[in-house]
Order: sequence, then structure tokens, then C-alpha cells
Amino acid sequence: MKKRAIFHPEAEAEFLAALTYYADRSSRVAERFDAEIQRLVAQIETIPHRHGPWRHGTRRARARKFPFIIIFAERPKALFIVAIAHTKKHPDYWTERLS
Repeated sequence: MKKRAIFHPEAEAEFLAALTYYADRSSRVAERFDAEIQRLVAQIETIPHRHGPWRHGTRRARARKFPFIIIFAERPKALFIVAIAHTKKHPDYWTERLS
């Protein structure tokens, strides 16, 4: 059964900040970034186990051609998007969002 992805408010803010960053530089790049994140979210909702276990009971999905990962946790009724993290950021900055 397909589970719906629910974004933590800070994960949504991270996505919007990155989208704004790219849009300020190129609308075409921003559109590609948005499409890539939407593709990954759809993939996570359809096949969450495609992305292997990672830190603190989460899984991660890597964006193609962008330095971002989607960190998510499986919950009984939904998939919880914990972070849209830049790969150069401290790797565990998002852990307090799990509680």
C-alpha cells in the first residue's frame, strides 16, 4: 500500500530556500531542481525500501545532479520527510526533528 509523504515544516523550508536560491540564478535550473525533488518524493511514496537504511532509523534518497538528499522515516501511516539536506551540511543536524 502506497504511503503519503508528509514534510516536517523545517524540511519544507529547506526545500523552498534551495528552490529560491536556484530561481535567483536560473529559472530553468530551479524548474529542474523542483522536478527532481518531486520525482524523488513520488519514488519514496511508491518504493520506500529502494533507499537503504541510514542514520537514526531513517532512509535517504539522493538527488541527481543536485547536492541534496531527502532524509525520511517510515511511520505506520505515512512517510515522514525529515530534511531536504545539502550534502555539505553537518550530517546529523536534523536528528531532533525525529522526536
